Amino acid sequence: MMTIFHLLAVGVACAASAPPRSPAIFTNPLDVKVADPCIIRVGATYYLYGTASRPADANLGIPVWSSTDLVVWRSHGFAFRRTADTWGQQWFWGPDVKRSGKKFLLYYGAFHRIDGKPVGRICVAEADHPLGPFRDVKAPMFAWKGRGNAIDAYAFEDADGKGYLYFTDALDGRNTIWIARIAADGLSLVSEPRLILQPDQPWEVQPVNEGAFVCRHDSRYYLLYSFNDFRNPAYGVGLATATQPLGPWTKRTAGPVIRQTPELRGPGCAGLIDSPDGKELWAYYHVHLGSEGYVRQLALSRARYLTRDGRVELRIDPPAIDPQPLPSGAPPPPRPRSDAFRSGQLDRRLWHIVDEDPGSWRCEKGVVSITARAGDMWRTRTDYRNVFLQPAVSGDFAVSVEVEAPVQNNFEQAFLIAWQDADNYVRLSKVYANAPEISAAIEIQGSFEEVLVPMPVRDDVILRLERHGDVWTFAVGDGTKWTPVGSPREARFAAPRLGFGAMAPGSKRPFDARFRDFRVRSPLIPEPGPQ
Repeated sequence: MMTIFHLLAVGVACAASAPPRSPAIFTNPLDVKVADPCIIRVGATYYLYGTASRPADANLGIPVWSSTDLVVWRSHGFAFRRTADTWGQQWFWGPDVKRSGKKFLLYYGAFHRIDGKPVGRICVAEADHPLGPFRDVKAPMFAWKGRGNAIDAYAFEDADGKGYLYFTDALDGRNTIWIARIAADGLSLVSEPRLILQPDQPWEVQPVNEGAFVCRHDSRYYLLYSFNDFRNPAYGVGLATATQPLGPWTKRTAGPVIRQTPELRGPGCAGLIDSPDGKELWAYYHVHLGSEGYVRQLALSRARYLTRDGRVELRIDPPAIDPQPLPSGAPPPPRPRSDAFRSGQLDRRLWHIVDEDPGSWRCEKGVVSITARAGDMWRTRTDYRNVFLQPAVSGDFAVSVEVEAPVQNNFEQAFLIAWQDADNYVRLSKVYANAPEISAAIEIQGSFEEVLVPMPVRDDVILRLERHGDVWTFAVGDGTKWTPVGSPREARFAAPRLGFGAMAPGSKRPFDARFRDFRVRSPLIPEPGPQ
C-alpha cells in the first residue's frame, strides 16, 4: 500500500490536491516584534518604524519594515543606525516619520551621556527614501533644560500648513505630554513648549501619560496617548479631543479607548492608518508578549468614527486574537504551495521570514540553509530568529520537509511548524535532548506539551505534520517508511501558516540546518486502495 506521504514524497499529485487560496484573514499579534509603532503610507506601500523590542537592539537605532496589506511585514533592518558621530548613543525610542517635500524626516528620542548621566532629547534625521538610511540633521532638535528627558516625538501638520510637535517629558517617574509649534522646515521649534496632558484619570494608576498620536477628523482633533508604565500589563490607550491643535485637550472620561484583554495585555502607543483602499480605518499598537513588558509585538484593530447623540466619537475594537478579515483592499495572499527551491532564490512573495536575520540564512539551488541562532519560542521566550512561513492554510492538509541538521548539544533543533503565533503552534523537530531525538510539541496560549522519541540514525530525515479537523499527527521517515511520533493530539488554529526554522537556545552554537523539498497538500489526497 502506498501512503499519502509516499505519494507526496515522489511528487505524485492531481489537480484536486492543489491547496486552495488562503483565507483572507489574520490573527493578532502580528509577526513583528516592535514597540512604539509608527506607520506611514507612501504609494501602495506601508512603512513601519518603532522602538526595537529587544532592549539591546534599541541601543542600535530605529528598525523599519514594509508591507502592502498592514499584516505581513518584511524587515529591512535599521532605517537609522547609531554611529560614533551620532548625538544619540543609546535608547533610540518612539520614532515618527513625516514626508517633507522630496525628503522624509524621522523624529525620534535618544539618549546621550552628559556628566556620566544619560540624557534624553528629541532628534531629527533625514532620508531620501522611507527605508533610509536616515542621517541626523538636527540632534538634538531643541534644548530641554530644567526638566526631565524629552522622548516620544510626534509631528502633526494641520490643514493650514502649520506644524506642531507633541512629545513626552519623563521627569522622575512622572511622564506628561507637551506641545510646541514647529518651523516650516520641521527642524526647530518656534514657540515655547507647554503642558497639555498629565495623569488625572482613575484608571491611570501610575503617573504616566506618553506616546501621543494626533489626527483631525472634520473640525475636531483626536489625541491618542498611553497611560501607566509600559511594563504594567494594564498599560492602555486613552483619548483626548480638542477644537484646535494647541488645545485645551479634554480627556475621554468613560475609560480607555483601548484596554487589555485576557489574551492581549498592555496595548500601547497607538496610531491610526487607512486600509489599502481607503475604505476602513485601522488602529495599530503594540501588545506585551512577556510579563516583564519589554518584548512587544504589533497588533491591529478596526476603528471608526460614530455619531452618538449628535457628537462624533472615535471607537476602536478591543484587542482580539480571533480571526479577522484582512484590511479592505489588501491584495489577496498567494496560494500556499510546495517549493523545492530549484531556482536558488527564495520566492519572497510566497515566503515570509519572521524575525529575519538576513546574515544567517541563504537560499541555494535546491536548499535553504539556516544558521541557527540563540533563541527560542518555548513558553515565555520570544527571541527566536528566521522562522520561514508560507500563507495560511484552511481545512485539512499535509506538510513535510527534508531536514539535515547536525544537532549535538541540548535543545539545538531544526523544525517543521504550523504557526499561529509564538504562543500557539504545532512543531515537529529534530532535536538534541541528552541524545538525538524527534520532538512533537504543541503550545497553546503559552502552555507547552512535548513528546520525545529516539531519532533515526540518518543525518537527514523528512518531518511531516498532518491535520484532520483539529487533530494533528506527527511522523518522521525517509519518504517510503514512516514512524509516528507520539499519538494524535488536538489543537485548534483558525488558519495556521506552515514553515520551518532552526535554533540553538541552550548552546548558542551557530550550526547550519539545511531544508529541502518543502511539500504541502490541501485538501488531503484520499489514500488509495491496495496495490
